[in-house]
Formats: sequence, C-alpha cells, structure tokens
Amino acid sequence: MTIQFSNAAKAKQLREFFQQHGRVYIVVDATRDDVGVPDFLKGDPALRLVLNSRMPQPIYIRDDALTSDFSFSGQSHTCHIPMPYIWAAYQPDGDLEQGLVWEDCVPETIRVVVNAARGLQETSNFEQSADAIAATTSEKEAVPEKKVRHLRVVK
Repeated sequence: MTIQFSNAAKAKQLREFFQQHGRVYIVVDATRDDVGVPDFLKGDPALRLVLNSRMPQPIYIRDDALTSDFSFSGQSHTCHIPMPYIWAAYQPDGDLEQGLVWEDCVPETIRVVVNAARGLQETSNFEQSADAIAATTSEKEAVPEKKVRHLRVVK
C-alpha cells in the first residue's frame, strides 16, 4: 500500500487543526464502501463526526486514515475513515470560514447543492441590485414608474 503525499499533507493539517482547537467536527463522505461507520450512517455524503481531545479513547490520525472507537446512541463502534473521504474540518462553535475544506475531496452531490445555492444567492443579489438601481434612477427622474416582473425567485 502506498501513501499519497496529498493524504499525508491532509493528515498533518487535520492533526494540527485538532491539536490547536481540541474539539472539531470532521465531515466525511460516508457513501463510500471503504468508510467504516455504522450501517445506519452509511450513505451520508456529509456525515459529521466530533473529535474531542477529552474523549477517553485514542484517536489515530494517520497518513492514510483516521481510526477510533466512536459512540453512536450509546453504542461503541470502531470507525475507519480513509483520508480521501474526509473533506472538511471545522470548530463546532466557530466561524465556518476558519475551518478546512479539501475541495478535491468534496463529493459531487455536495458540489451540485453548493453550486445551486450559490446560483440562487447570485440571482437574489442581482435582483436586489437591480431594484436599488431602479429606485435610484426613479428618484433622479422623479417620475413614478410601475415595476413589472415576469419572473421571480421563490425561496
């Protein structure tokens, strides 16, 4: 088995982030067959697991995978998560901008959802900008103008 440099670099970043903060969420693509989590969690492309330095069991963040015994609904399960399927880490109470995202590991289903959300946000921002420009133009001309919209983004 060979370890890819990118996985080793990710493991190092994750270890440092975990040591710095002591409690972090990792986000895992649990749709993959070789991700070892309980069956009822399989199929989630954005499974969040808590890593806490105060956990009694050891957490091993190796260059190829993260392994530990995690508790789910009071039941202990040995979990094995290969590094390529960990795609984000962040502080539970912190700003998401301060977290880590390995974009090349983000599952395609998540990419589609994020891109769709960004498209809606851009449409909304464009619509607000157009309204502001129309209002400024109307104020300058002092001519009342009826706005007619044919399409509207519904959220």
